Amino acid sequence: MSRSCCLFLFALLCDGAPHSSSWGNASRRLSVTAGTQAFTGSLYDTGCYAPKADSGWGFCGPLSCKDAYITCPGEGGGPATVDGVTGTYVKDGSTQYSSSNCKSFLARTSNADRTNWGPTGQCSSSCSQQTTGVCSGTFLAKVLVGTGVKFAFCNDKWLIIQSSGEPSVFTPNLNDVPFPPAHDGTGTRTGMATLDTTRADLLFYPLSVTDLSTAAGTNNKDVFDVQTGVGKYSYLKSSTAMYGIPSDDGIAMAVNGQSIFPVYNNNAGYTPAKCEVDSCSNHVGQGGGQPHFHGDPFGDQDPSSSSPHYCLYGPSNYSSGATGHPPVIGFANDGHLIYGRYLSNSAPGFAAPILDVCGGHSHTAAGTDEHGFDLTAYHYHTQVFDATCESGGKCTVGDSYKVSTTGPFQCFKADLTKSEGSSALLTATQSSSYKTKDQMGYRCCSMTDYFVQHGVDLSADVASSSTCTAPSAPANGVYAAGSACASAGSTLYSGNQCTPTCNSGYKVNGITRCVKGVLTETATCVDSGSPSPSPSPSDSPSPSPSPSPSPSGASNPSPSPQTGTIDGAAFGTSPHLAHVILSLTVAAAFSLCCSW
Repeated sequence: MSRSCCLFLFALLCDGAPHSSSWGNASRRLSVTAGTQAFTGSLYDTGCYAPKADSGWGFCGPLSCKDAYITCPGEGGGPATVDGVTGTYVKDGSTQYSSSNCKSFLARTSNADRTNWGPTGQCSSSCSQQTTGVCSGTFLAKVLVGTGVKFAFCNDKWLIIQSSGEPSVFTPNLNDVPFPPAHDGTGTRTGMATLDTTRADLLFYPLSVTDLSTAAGTNNKDVFDVQTGVGKYSYLKSSTAMYGIPSDDGIAMAVNGQSIFPVYNNNAGYTPAKCEVDSCSNHVGQGGGQPHFHGDPFGDQDPSSSSPHYCLYGPSNYSSGATGHPPVIGFANDGHLIYGRYLSNSAPGFAAPILDVCGGHSHTAAGTDEHGFDLTAYHYHTQVFDATCESGGKCTVGDSYKVSTTGPFQCFKADLTKSEGSSALLTATQSSSYKTKDQMGYRCCSMTDYFVQHGVDLSADVASSSTCTAPSAPANGVYAAGSACASAGSTLYSGNQCTPTCNSGYKVNGITRCVKGVLTETATCVDSGSPSPSPSPSDSPSPSPSPSPSPSGASNPSPSPQTGTIDGAAFGTSPHLAHVILSLTVAAAFSLCCSW
């Protein structure tokens, strides 16, 4: 059977029926559902569309966002055309925009990009580093991906991660966004030209957390200095509700170092309804810099697609397949881990219990994740649910769509007052009752467990037992000048990794990686016409999430329509006979006829 036919069958198998547009243009990312909001559909729904480069609309949000463009086509913006349908410019207030009065993209800041990403000050000999759980160098090497995270380590009370905020593991498509944020009253709009690395993002993740007994929007309300719902140090507030998360700041850091914001904008409306995020739920805020997430950064990880598009993580990152527990994708500012979306209602903890309004839960049944972490401990998940465009957005009022969260939903579960300090407290209050960045950011001398990018100097702070010796270049390959492995015999630090350039006729197999004093993997160059052997040694950790799909590791079972209730609300769809027959027929054809 032809490859194109197999792809069509795969699309049918995943969705149960053809999309109204071509598969490459359809909402192709996968999603999970568990929470307090009503949801109808497949666990693989997302409400996002492939980038323009992949012949899609290029945004997450209601389809009516296709008629909300404000940027200029001569600069890479403007309306897209999908399947012969062309979007239109927005009417904003009394102004009807067009190609003649469209808004230009904001240029990047004039400040120079930062080059020194090392920590400041001297290490402390009076503390003992924590080295288990999230502090383990093995864990950090496995979950941290890309080049955005510059270093990560624990002292005795906090996990500290510094990042440039760069997406690195995928390329954002910010110029596709119909109505991107305006820059501080100038009228120009943020986009790809806006990106810079002039400042660092820091996470202070408390290692000891006490949870509140309730999950409610009023959680931690009194911690915030400002009670109006507007501006810095205020909680988020709408005309009808309040949420115990910051109104104008981040709530977490992703495993690639990007900042994670709530699904809400600073007016407590769902961000996708403003038509201002790209197909990985990114945008750049009014102040410029690097993009941050306003939705679940789940991407199409199908390598067989004619136009695959990647976000932060996808099905290939589920170590036990779709029926396993989702992977760690971020660190919430209150001290809880964020896991990705569920892909199956039979996965551990799917409804045991369903997520609370804070966006998390604790499993009732004993179990651990792939890192050995106890899942009966409270943790967050991303989730997707049904939404309808309301007044105040840029979409058509009444238009239905899917919206996804980023982890913490309407509150933090931790009691922030029980912590000495945290990133959550830094965005809520200036009170001297809690630790400042400088007071939390110390490091212990002779660290054994940490993660560091090549070029960031931690040499005075780490134990020699945590370092490795760079190997010689592999046969038929060479390490680039300036890389950590450029000089055989040089020192590698935990987290350093190198990828060789192979000679013509050869391809790279694996990477060279140092983790806690051991070369856990050594890259080779293999004949490009031969199957890639397993990297050496075979017990090397595989980064998760990873930007690269792994066909052999991915598990993409056909998602079934789900039924049930979420806090009393209807959940799921009733299976129709035609849908069932089609799914079974396509599944059989796919199994019998398709070979990859």
